[in-house]
Amino acid sequence: MKIQAIFRFFLSGKKSETAEIPANVSPQIPKEDEKGPKKRDELVQNLFALEKFKEDLISHNDPDIISQTIANFLAAKIPAEFVLVYTWDEKEGNFRPRPYPDGTNSNILSSLPVYDPFLLWLSDREGIHLKENFENEKTPNHAKIKNAALSFFDRTNSVLVATLAMKSSLVGFILLGKNTKKHSYGLSEIETILEILSVSLMSLSNSMIYQQLVHLTETLEAKVRERTKELEEAQAHLVQSEKMASLGVMVAGIAHEINTPAGVINGGAENLESNLIYIFSHLADLTKLIQSPDLLKKYMDVLYCLIREESKGKIDPKDKFKLKKETKHKFIEKGLPEQDASELATFLIENSIVHLEPELISIWNEGGKEVYEILRNSAGLHRNVKNIKYAIRNVVRIVKALKYYSHLGQSSYAEADLHEGIENTLIIVQSQIKQGVEIDRRYEKLPLIKCNIDELNQVWTNLITNALHAMKKTEKPRLTISTRRIGEDYVLVGFEDNGCGISNDIKDKIWDPFFTTKDQGEGTGLGLGIVKGIIEKHKGRIELESGSGSTRFLVYLPLVGPGDVPMIPKEMIREIRG
Repeated sequence: MKIQAIFRFFLSGKKSETAEIPANVSPQIPKEDEKGPKKRDELVQNLFALEKFKEDLISHNDPDIISQTIANFLAAKIPAEFVLVYTWDEKEGNFRPRPYPDGTNSNILSSLPVYDPFLLWLSDREGIHLKENFENEKTPNHAKIKNAALSFFDRTNSVLVATLAMKSSLVGFILLGKNTKKHSYGLSEIETILEILSVSLMSLSNSMIYQQLVHLTETLEAKVRERTKELEEAQAHLVQSEKMASLGVMVAGIAHEINTPAGVINGGAENLESNLIYIFSHLADLTKLIQSPDLLKKYMDVLYCLIREESKGKIDPKDKFKLKKETKHKFIEKGLPEQDASELATFLIENSIVHLEPELISIWNEGGKEVYEILRNSAGLHRNVKNIKYAIRNVVRIVKALKYYSHLGQSSYAEADLHEGIENTLIIVQSQIKQGVEIDRRYEKLPLIKCNIDELNQVWTNLITNALHAMKKTEKPRLTISTRRIGEDYVLVGFEDNGCGISNDIKDKIWDPFFTTKDQGEGTGLGLGIVKGIIEKHKGRIELESGSGSTRFLVYLPLVGPGDVPMIPKEMIREIRG
């Protein structure tokens, strides 16, 4: 049957032209008496060897190992000077031996170009091709490609090539050197090669496809990692851009916040200068105090009372005008000129030292207006220093909040105080909190939370500014900020306003990029999308509850940062949300 298959292969149309049996080889059909135990055992051994060979091929996915297995099998069956398997290399764009030669045989070509005329001719002609057929110009086709074929055989030092082709595409080929026992290869050697061509082609094709898939998978994983990194960088850049946009909107308000205490400092410095100049120019008037211990005591009592805030009695602003008028008339009745009476009355009431009226009158009467002026300027020194210190504290508070808020270089996770972050954010947006907005803080004691405080500051900014925008037309605006711990693993931060609310038809759209309900120029539509992205990055969750006249955002954050934390039970969520 195998001999008949060989003849069918040789006679199957056009492709059979290149696979003819050499002229000096004639097929010999075995006679009946040749079949005996010895022949049968040999046939069984060959079948076992062939089955073992096929199992070895199927068990490997490496083209080099498969090629080496093919070469070893043929070398054991055929007395050839060498057996080489060449396959197509997609990366290099040519045919190369597998595995690569170790360098001991300098006659082995490391690669053969795909545009070789003989290889192009072979791609459309499956089968086995002998060098002697081209030398003898056995067919017209042999004569046409003779020169290219002989050049190929000479360069590769081979005399036989068996093609491994699939659908007119050359996957590879097997080269055999000269027969070490006779001049040309006979039918038995050709039969051996034909027996393994099909399974060799299938195994090599599968292994090469497998290698390509492995390469594509590795490449895909690398591209996914690269793309993920790009998206993370883009997200970080977007968050930073949105933050800078928010800061840009706040710049005018922050400048105003800083300009106000700066004006206080400037005015206080000028007043200090005026106070000092008066005191230094009237040092001679202090002799009256030195010479009169009783006067000095009254002077110091009044001065200490002016300095010590806690010793002063509080006067309702609505009663001040009435008290000034009554005190002025009282001083006039005691003989003080109207202008002096008015000045003394104003000094008493404005400094809330009505109970020291007798001492002040004694200082005026005994020390004269000069000692009174020294007292007034001395009190002015304290008052102006106090105002300057207060203004500086405000500037420091704003700058500290701005520095804490920006954290331009921070991108890592560290333990932070959520309350401090919220309070600093309120300072930053202070200019946007219009007069009359009530900030209701309902903070519970929270532990430090592992987070990226830079990103969470952006969350608080967006939620607070959105709430302020929603309350623009509310008569008594109130923003309630609450915090509480949820179980052992989570904290909850809530922002609730009594603004216009969010209608049901846009609740699902507010997280979409570039969606905004604000007027043109007031919002980018990135805020809530970034907020959700930051919260999800922290492995937390943000939820919205809104109705007519009320909106509440609930932010759940894990205490340990974006690690593995259990999900919040639905029952607890229902309890929290009510």
